[in-house]
Amino acid sequence: MLILFLIVFTGLAGFGIILPLFPFYAERFGASPAVITWTMSAYTLAQAIATPVWGRISDAYGRRLVLILTMIGSALSYVILACADELWLVLFSRVLGGLMAGNIATAFAYVTDITTEDERSASLGKIGAAMGLGFIFGPAIGGLLAGAEVETANYVLPALAAALLSVVATLGAIIFLPESLARADRKPFAWSGVPTADAQQNLSLATVNRQGLLKLFIAAMIFYTAMSQMESIFPLWANDLYGMGPRYIGGIFFYLGTIVVVMQAAMVGPLTSRFGDRQVAIASGVFFAIGLVALAILNASWQVWIALLPFGIGVGLFNPTVSSIVSKACSVNERGAVMGKYQAASAWGRFFGPLWSGLLYSKISLAAPFALAAVLMLPAVFLVALYRRSPAEQGADAI
Repeated sequence: MLILFLIVFTGLAGFGIILPLFPFYAERFGASPAVITWTMSAYTLAQAIATPVWGRISDAYGRRLVLILTMIGSALSYVILACADELWLVLFSRVLGGLMAGNIATAFAYVTDITTEDERSASLGKIGAAMGLGFIFGPAIGGLLAGAEVETANYVLPALAAALLSVVATLGAIIFLPESLARADRKPFAWSGVPTADAQQNLSLATVNRQGLLKLFIAAMIFYTAMSQMESIFPLWANDLYGMGPRYIGGIFFYLGTIVVVMQAAMVGPLTSRFGDRQVAIASGVFFAIGLVALAILNASWQVWIALLPFGIGVGLFNPTVSSIVSKACSVNERGAVMGKYQAASAWGRFFGPLWSGLLYSKISLAAPFALAAVLMLPAVFLVALYRRSPAEQGADAI
Protein backbone atom coordinates (compact mmCIF):
# COMPACT_ATOMS: atom_id res chain seq x y z
CA MET A 1 0.00 0.00 0.00
CA LEU A 2 2.85 2.40 0.81
CA ILE A 3 4.52 1.78 -2.56
CA LEU A 4 1.24 2.43 -4.41
CA PHE A 5 0.75 5.59 -2.33
CA LEU A 6 4.20 6.87 -3.37
CA ILE A 7 3.64 5.97 -7.04
CA VAL A 8 0.28 7.74 -7.18
CA PHE A 9 1.74 10.75 -5.36
CA THR A 10 4.68 11.03 -7.74
CA GLY A 11 2.53 10.62 -10.84
CA LEU A 12 -0.03 13.19 -9.71
CA ALA A 13 2.66 15.64 -8.65
CA GLY A 14 3.79 15.64 -12.27
CA PHE A 15 0.25 16.45 -13.41
CA GLY A 16 -0.11 19.04 -10.64
CA ILE A 17 2.98 20.89 -11.82
CA ILE A 18 1.26 21.62 -15.14
CA LEU A 19 -2.29 22.23 -13.88
CA PRO A 20 -2.15 25.91 -12.80
CA LEU A 21 0.34 26.86 -15.53
CA PHE A 22 -1.26 25.37 -18.63
CA PRO A 23 -3.74 28.22 -19.35
CA PHE A 24 -0.87 30.70 -19.39
CA TYR A 25 1.26 28.35 -21.48
CA ALA A 26 -1.45 28.07 -24.15
CA GLU A 27 -2.14 31.81 -23.93
CA ARG A 28 1.48 32.43 -24.87
CA PHE A 29 0.72 30.81 -28.24
CA GLY A 30 -2.13 33.28 -28.79
CA ALA A 31 -4.97 31.04 -27.61
CA SER A 32 -8.18 32.68 -26.36
CA PRO A 33 -9.87 31.58 -23.10
CA ALA A 34 -12.25 29.38 -25.11
CA VAL A 35 -9.41 27.74 -27.06
CA ILE A 36 -7.45 27.23 -23.85
CA THR A 37 -10.29 25.40 -22.15
CA TRP A 38 -11.05 23.41 -25.33
CA THR A 39 -7.43 22.27 -25.34
CA MET A 40 -7.84 21.18 -21.71
CA SER A 41 -10.99 19.32 -22.74
CA ALA A 42 -8.94 17.35 -25.26
CA TYR A 43 -6.99 15.85 -22.36
CA THR A 44 -10.10 14.61 -20.60
CA LEU A 45 -11.76 13.42 -23.81
CA ALA A 46 -8.76 11.19 -24.42
CA GLN A 47 -8.92 10.06 -20.78
CA ALA A 48 -12.61 9.19 -21.06
CA ILE A 49 -11.96 7.08 -24.16
CA ALA A 50 -8.89 5.31 -22.81
CA THR A 51 -9.83 4.67 -19.17
CA PRO A 52 -12.31 1.79 -19.74
CA VAL A 53 -9.82 0.14 -22.10
CA TRP A 54 -7.03 0.35 -19.52
CA GLY A 55 -9.47 -1.04 -16.95
CA ARG A 56 -10.22 -4.10 -19.11
CA ILE A 57 -6.52 -4.59 -19.81
CA SER A 58 -5.79 -4.51 -16.08
CA ASP A 59 -8.52 -7.10 -15.45
CA ALA A 60 -6.90 -9.36 -18.05
CA TYR A 61 -3.16 -8.77 -17.58
CA GLY A 62 -2.81 -7.23 -14.15
CA ARG A 63 -2.74 -3.76 -12.56
CA ARG A 64 1.04 -3.45 -12.41
CA LEU A 65 1.56 -3.64 -16.18
CA VAL A 66 -1.00 -0.92 -16.82
CA LEU A 67 0.51 1.38 -14.21
CA ILE A 68 3.98 1.02 -15.73
CA LEU A 69 2.87 1.55 -19.35
CA THR A 70 0.75 4.59 -18.58
CA MET A 71 3.45 6.30 -16.52
CA ILE A 72 5.96 5.86 -19.36
CA GLY A 73 3.43 7.46 -21.71
CA SER A 74 2.85 10.32 -19.28
CA ALA A 75 6.57 11.07 -19.14
CA LEU A 76 6.68 11.22 -22.94
CA SER A 77 3.71 13.62 -23.05
CA TYR A 78 5.47 16.06 -20.70
CA VAL A 79 8.65 15.95 -22.80
CA ILE A 80 6.60 16.83 -25.89
CA LEU A 81 4.97 19.69 -23.98
CA ALA A 82 8.38 21.04 -22.97
CA CYS A 83 9.56 20.97 -26.60
CA ALA A 84 6.34 22.35 -28.10
CA ASP A 85 6.75 25.47 -30.23
CA GLU A 86 3.28 25.48 -31.80
CA LEU A 87 -0.23 25.15 -30.41
CA TRP A 88 -0.89 21.84 -32.19
CA LEU A 89 2.03 20.24 -30.34
CA VAL A 90 0.62 21.49 -27.05
CA LEU A 91 -2.70 19.90 -27.99
CA PHE A 92 -1.01 16.63 -29.01
CA SER A 93 0.87 16.44 -25.72
CA ARG A 94 -2.37 16.87 -23.78
CA VAL A 95 -4.17 14.21 -25.83
CA LEU A 96 -1.34 11.75 -25.20
CA GLY A 97 -1.37 12.63 -21.50
CA GLY A 98 -5.10 12.01 -21.38
CA LEU A 99 -4.73 8.60 -23.02
CA MET A 100 -2.28 7.68 -20.26
CA ALA A 101 -4.48 9.00 -17.42
CA GLY A 102 -6.36 5.72 -17.13
CA ASN A 103 -3.86 4.68 -14.46
CA ILE A 104 -5.94 6.45 -11.81
CA ALA A 105 -8.78 3.96 -12.24
CA THR A 106 -6.24 1.11 -12.18
CA ALA A 107 -4.75 2.43 -8.94
CA PHE A 108 -8.20 2.46 -7.34
CA ALA A 109 -8.85 -1.08 -8.63
CA TYR A 110 -5.49 -2.13 -7.12
CA VAL A 111 -6.69 -0.89 -3.73
CA THR A 112 -9.96 -2.82 -3.98
CA ASP A 113 -7.93 -5.98 -4.75
CA ILE A 114 -5.98 -5.81 -1.48
CA THR A 115 -8.62 -4.52 0.96
CA THR A 116 -11.79 -5.82 2.58
CA GLU A 117 -15.09 -3.99 2.23
CA ASP A 118 -14.85 -2.69 5.80
CA GLU A 119 -11.52 -0.97 5.21
CA ARG A 120 -12.04 0.00 1.59
CA SER A 121 -13.31 3.56 2.08
CA ALA A 122 -10.39 4.43 4.35
CA SER A 123 -7.88 2.83 1.96
CA LEU A 124 -9.36 4.60 -1.04
CA GLY A 125 -9.16 7.78 1.01
CA LYS A 126 -5.42 7.22 1.50
CA ILE A 127 -4.89 6.84 -2.24
CA GLY A 128 -7.01 9.93 -2.72
CA ALA A 129 -4.71 11.63 -0.21
CA ALA A 130 -1.72 10.63 -2.34
CA MET A 131 -3.43 12.31 -5.27
CA GLY A 132 -4.12 15.32 -3.09
CA LEU A 133 -0.50 15.51 -1.96
CA GLY A 134 0.50 15.46 -5.61
CA PHE A 135 -1.80 18.41 -6.17
CA ILE A 136 -0.28 20.13 -3.12
CA PHE A 137 3.35 19.86 -4.09
CA GLY A 138 2.92 19.77 -7.88
CA PRO A 139 1.44 23.27 -8.31
CA ALA A 140 3.84 24.68 -5.72
CA ILE A 141 6.82 23.23 -7.63
CA GLY A 142 5.38 24.40 -10.94
CA GLY A 143 4.81 27.92 -9.61
CA LEU A 144 8.33 28.15 -8.20
CA LEU A 145 9.92 26.92 -11.44
CA ALA A 146 7.75 29.14 -13.65
CA GLY A 147 8.24 32.37 -11.71
CA ALA A 148 6.06 35.13 -10.30
CA GLU A 149 5.02 36.97 -13.47
CA VAL A 150 2.96 35.64 -16.37
CA GLU A 151 4.91 37.65 -18.94
CA THR A 152 8.33 36.23 -17.99
CA ALA A 153 7.32 32.76 -16.78
CA ASN A 154 9.43 29.71 -17.72
CA TYR A 155 7.13 26.85 -18.75
CA VAL A 156 9.81 24.46 -20.05
CA LEU A 157 11.30 23.67 -16.64
CA PRO A 158 7.94 22.69 -15.07
CA ALA A 159 7.17 20.35 -17.99
CA LEU A 160 10.57 18.67 -17.70
CA ALA A 161 10.15 18.36 -13.93
CA ALA A 162 6.80 16.65 -14.51
CA ALA A 163 8.46 14.22 -16.94
CA LEU A 164 11.16 13.42 -14.38
CA LEU A 165 8.58 12.67 -11.69
CA SER A 166 6.77 10.30 -14.06
CA VAL A 167 10.02 8.47 -14.73
CA VAL A 168 10.64 8.14 -10.98
CA ALA A 169 7.11 6.74 -10.51
CA THR A 170 7.70 4.25 -13.34
CA LEU A 171 10.92 2.99 -11.77
CA GLY A 172 9.16 2.67 -8.41
CA ALA A 173 6.46 0.48 -9.94
CA ILE A 174 8.96 -1.69 -11.81
CA ILE A 175 11.18 -2.29 -8.78
CA PHE A 176 8.85 -2.29 -5.79
CA LEU A 177 5.19 -2.78 -6.78
CA PRO A 178 3.86 -6.37 -6.62
CA GLU A 179 0.91 -7.51 -8.73
CA SER A 180 -2.41 -7.34 -6.85
CA LEU A 181 -4.67 -9.39 -9.14
CA ALA A 182 -4.13 -13.15 -9.00
CA ARG A 183 -4.09 -14.95 -12.35
CA ALA A 184 -7.07 -17.05 -11.27
CA ASP A 185 -9.14 -13.86 -10.87
CA ARG A 186 -8.30 -12.37 -14.28
CA LYS A 187 -10.82 -12.01 -17.09
CA PRO A 188 -9.94 -12.56 -20.78
CA PHE A 189 -9.66 -9.45 -22.93
CA ALA A 190 -10.65 -9.34 -26.62
CA TRP A 191 -7.96 -7.37 -28.45
CA SER A 192 -10.52 -6.28 -31.02
CA GLY A 193 -11.64 -3.85 -28.36
CA VAL A 194 -14.91 -5.76 -27.77
CA PRO A 195 -15.19 -7.92 -24.64
CA THR A 196 -16.35 -11.51 -24.93
CA ALA A 197 -20.10 -12.16 -24.94
CA ASP A 198 -19.95 -13.22 -21.30
CA ALA A 199 -17.97 -10.12 -20.37
CA GLN A 200 -20.39 -7.90 -22.29
CA GLN A 201 -23.33 -9.33 -20.36
CA ASN A 202 -21.56 -8.86 -17.05
CA LEU A 203 -20.58 -5.28 -17.83
CA SER A 204 -23.95 -4.18 -19.23
CA LEU A 205 -26.41 -5.99 -16.98
CA ALA A 206 -24.61 -7.01 -13.81
CA THR A 207 -22.46 -3.95 -13.20
CA VAL A 208 -23.66 -0.67 -14.66
CA ASN A 209 -27.30 -1.28 -13.65
CA ARG A 210 -26.55 -3.20 -10.48
CA GLN A 211 -27.85 -1.36 -7.42
CA GLY A 212 -28.47 1.75 -9.52
CA LEU A 213 -24.80 2.31 -10.40
CA LEU A 214 -25.80 4.36 -13.44
CA LYS A 215 -27.09 7.06 -11.07
CA LEU A 216 -23.68 7.25 -9.43
CA PHE A 217 -21.88 7.37 -12.78
CA ILE A 218 -24.07 10.30 -13.87
CA ALA A 219 -23.60 12.03 -10.51
CA ALA A 220 -19.82 11.68 -10.87
CA MET A 221 -19.97 13.09 -14.39
CA ILE A 222 -21.95 16.12 -13.18
CA PHE A 223 -19.66 16.63 -10.18
CA TYR A 224 -16.53 16.65 -12.32
CA THR A 225 -18.19 18.85 -14.92
CA ALA A 226 -18.67 21.43 -12.18
CA MET A 227 -15.19 20.89 -10.78
CA SER A 228 -13.48 21.21 -14.15
CA GLN A 229 -15.37 24.40 -14.94
CA MET A 230 -13.76 25.97 -11.91
CA GLU A 231 -10.39 24.27 -12.39
CA SER A 232 -9.93 25.18 -16.06
CA ILE A 233 -10.71 28.87 -15.74
CA PHE A 234 -9.45 29.63 -12.23
CA PRO A 235 -5.86 30.64 -13.20
CA LEU A 236 -7.11 33.09 -15.85
CA TRP A 237 -9.82 34.39 -13.50
CA ALA A 238 -7.35 34.91 -10.66
CA ASN A 239 -4.91 36.70 -12.94
CA ASP A 240 -7.50 38.88 -14.71
CA LEU A 241 -9.38 39.86 -11.54
CA TYR A 242 -6.62 40.06 -8.94
CA GLY A 243 -3.35 40.05 -10.92
CA MET A 244 -2.22 36.71 -9.47
CA GLY A 245 0.80 35.17 -11.24
CA PRO A 246 1.90 31.52 -11.58
CA ARG A 247 3.72 31.46 -8.25
CA TYR A 248 0.76 32.90 -6.30
CA ILE A 249 -1.71 30.59 -8.05
CA GLY A 250 0.57 27.65 -7.28
CA GLY A 251 0.33 28.65 -3.63
CA ILE A 252 -3.47 28.68 -3.83
CA PHE A 253 -3.50 25.19 -5.33
CA PHE A 254 -1.11 24.12 -2.57
CA TYR A 255 -3.65 25.35 0.00
CA LEU A 256 -6.54 23.65 -1.80
CA GLY A 257 -4.62 20.39 -2.06
CA THR A 258 -3.86 20.53 1.67
CA ILE A 259 -7.57 20.69 2.46
CA VAL A 260 -8.26 17.74 0.15
CA VAL A 261 -5.49 15.65 1.72
CA VAL A 262 -6.65 16.33 5.28
CA MET A 263 -10.19 15.25 4.36
CA GLN A 264 -9.10 12.10 2.53
CA ALA A 265 -6.31 10.96 4.85
CA ALA A 266 -7.88 11.79 8.20
CA MET A 267 -11.63 12.30 7.80
CA VAL A 268 -13.04 9.90 5.18
CA GLY A 269 -12.59 6.79 7.31
CA PRO A 270 -14.15 8.14 10.55
CA LEU A 271 -16.96 9.93 8.71
CA THR A 272 -17.98 6.93 6.61
CA SER A 273 -17.78 4.64 9.64
CA ARG A 274 -20.14 6.97 11.52
CA PHE A 275 -22.55 8.05 8.78
CA GLY A 276 -21.98 5.72 5.80
CA ASP A 277 -20.59 6.35 2.32
CA ARG A 278 -23.83 7.68 0.89
CA GLN A 279 -24.50 10.36 3.50
CA VAL A 280 -20.92 11.61 3.35
CA ALA A 281 -21.09 11.77 -0.46
CA ILE A 282 -24.26 13.89 -0.24
CA ALA A 283 -22.65 16.23 2.28
CA SER A 284 -19.59 16.60 0.04
CA GLY A 285 -21.79 17.90 -2.79
CA VAL A 286 -23.33 20.49 -0.49
CA PHE A 287 -19.95 21.78 0.72
CA PHE A 288 -18.70 21.84 -2.85
CA ALA A 289 -21.64 23.99 -4.00
CA ILE A 290 -21.19 26.43 -1.11
CA GLY A 291 -17.57 27.01 -2.13
CA LEU A 292 -18.55 27.65 -5.75
CA VAL A 293 -21.23 30.16 -4.78
CA ALA A 294 -18.70 31.95 -2.61
CA LEU A 295 -16.25 32.17 -5.53
CA ALA A 296 -18.99 33.60 -7.76
CA ILE A 297 -19.91 36.43 -5.38
CA LEU A 298 -16.64 37.36 -3.64
CA ASN A 299 -15.11 40.78 -4.30
CA ALA A 300 -11.66 40.69 -2.65
CA SER A 301 -8.62 38.47 -3.18
CA TRP A 302 -8.40 37.40 0.49
CA GLN A 303 -11.91 35.95 0.24
CA VAL A 304 -10.64 33.37 -2.28
CA TRP A 305 -8.91 31.53 0.56
CA ILE A 306 -12.17 31.34 2.55
CA ALA A 307 -14.26 30.20 -0.43
CA LEU A 308 -11.85 27.37 -1.21
CA LEU A 309 -12.29 25.81 2.24
CA PRO A 310 -15.79 24.30 1.66
CA PHE A 311 -14.89 23.66 -1.97
CA GLY A 312 -11.86 21.63 -0.89
CA ILE A 313 -13.90 19.71 1.68
CA GLY A 314 -16.33 18.70 -1.05
CA VAL A 315 -13.57 17.65 -3.43
CA GLY A 316 -11.84 15.64 -0.71
CA LEU A 317 -14.89 13.65 0.33
CA PHE A 318 -16.73 12.96 -2.93
CA ASN A 319 -14.50 10.60 -4.90
CA PRO A 320 -13.44 8.19 -2.09
CA THR A 321 -17.01 7.71 -0.87
CA VAL A 322 -18.65 7.27 -4.27
CA SER A 323 -15.77 5.05 -5.46
CA SER A 324 -16.27 2.88 -2.40
CA ILE A 325 -20.00 2.51 -3.11
CA VAL A 326 -19.30 1.54 -6.71
CA SER A 327 -16.58 -0.98 -5.81
CA LYS A 328 -18.83 -2.78 -3.32
CA ALA A 329 -21.33 -3.56 -6.08
CA CYS A 330 -18.99 -5.65 -8.24
CA SER A 331 -16.89 -8.80 -7.99
CA VAL A 332 -13.10 -8.91 -7.85
CA ASN A 333 -12.54 -9.86 -11.50
CA GLU A 334 -14.66 -7.00 -12.87
CA ARG A 335 -13.61 -4.16 -10.58
CA GLY A 336 -11.04 -2.87 -13.04
CA ALA A 337 -13.67 -2.53 -15.76
CA VAL A 338 -16.31 -1.11 -13.42
CA MET A 339 -13.91 1.38 -11.83
CA GLY A 340 -12.76 2.21 -15.33
CA LYS A 341 -16.33 3.02 -16.33
CA TYR A 342 -16.75 5.14 -13.20
CA GLN A 343 -13.52 7.03 -13.90
CA ALA A 344 -14.56 7.39 -17.54
CA ALA A 345 -17.80 9.04 -16.40
CA SER A 346 -15.69 11.37 -14.28
CA ALA A 347 -13.45 12.06 -17.26
CA TRP A 348 -16.46 12.94 -19.43
CA GLY A 349 -17.35 15.50 -16.79
CA ARG A 350 -13.83 16.92 -16.97
CA PHE A 351 -14.32 17.12 -20.73
CA PHE A 352 -17.66 18.94 -20.66
CA GLY A 353 -16.69 21.53 -18.03
CA PRO A 354 -13.77 23.13 -19.89
CA LEU A 355 -15.69 22.83 -23.16
CA TRP A 356 -17.93 25.74 -22.22
CA SER A 357 -16.21 27.39 -19.25
CA GLY A 358 -14.06 29.58 -21.51
CA LEU A 359 -17.12 30.74 -23.44
CA LEU A 360 -19.05 31.46 -20.24
CA TYR A 361 -16.05 33.39 -18.93
CA SER A 362 -15.47 35.52 -22.02
CA LYS A 363 -19.03 35.93 -23.31
CA ILE A 364 -21.19 36.18 -20.16
CA SER A 365 -19.21 37.11 -17.04
CA LEU A 366 -16.10 36.21 -15.07
CA ALA A 367 -18.27 34.57 -12.38
CA ALA A 368 -20.51 32.59 -14.76
CA PRO A 369 -18.45 29.33 -14.73
CA PHE A 370 -18.59 29.20 -10.91
CA ALA A 371 -22.30 30.03 -10.72
CA LEU A 372 -23.32 27.38 -13.25
CA ALA A 373 -21.10 24.82 -11.53
CA ALA A 374 -22.90 25.46 -8.24
CA VAL A 375 -26.29 24.95 -9.89
CA LEU A 376 -25.13 21.67 -11.44
CA MET A 377 -24.53 20.22 -8.00
CA LEU A 378 -28.29 20.07 -7.31
CA PRO A 379 -28.95 17.10 -9.68
CA ALA A 380 -25.68 15.44 -8.65
CA VAL A 381 -26.65 15.42 -4.97
CA PHE A 382 -30.17 14.29 -5.88
CA LEU A 383 -28.86 11.29 -7.85
CA VAL A 384 -26.61 10.17 -4.98
CA ALA A 385 -29.58 10.49 -2.61
CA LEU A 386 -31.65 8.30 -4.97
CA TYR A 387 -29.04 5.54 -5.01
CA ARG A 388 -30.69 2.24 -4.05
CA ARG A 389 -28.49 0.55 -1.52
CA SER A 390 -28.18 -3.15 -0.82
CA PRO A 391 -29.30 -4.43 2.62
CA ALA A 392 -25.67 -4.68 3.71
CA GLU A 393 -24.99 -1.07 2.78
CA GLN A 394 -28.18 0.08 4.52
CA GLY A 395 -26.90 -1.51 7.70
CA ALA A 396 -23.57 0.25 7.28
CA ASP A 397 -25.35 3.56 6.85
CA ALA A 398 -27.41 3.18 9.99
CA ILE A 399 -26.65 5.86 12.57
